Amino acid sequence: MHQVSRLAPPDPDRLPAAVRTLLAAETGRFGAPLNTTTVLAHHPAVLAAYKAWSKAMSETTLIPATLRYLVYVRVAGLNGCPF
Repeated sequence: MHQVSRLAPPDPDRLPAAVRTLLAAETGRFGAPLNTTTVLAHHPAVLAAYKAWSKAMSETTLIPATLRYLVYVRVAGLNGCPF
């Protein structure tokens, strides 16, 4: 059963240009905006802070870049996630 958010997606016409650009970029990359982005788009300042934090976390790591995605896939497999 597919869960549907109780929070309706934001109206793109009412979003700031930076948020629309981010949603379009994720759609181009993943086929649709990420759920987290869609929810946080209701509060652009929170979305910007989250994206900055997420970027910092992905850049600050002890795992070498050459192994990072291998670790992602392994952990996803251990958790039963169809990565």
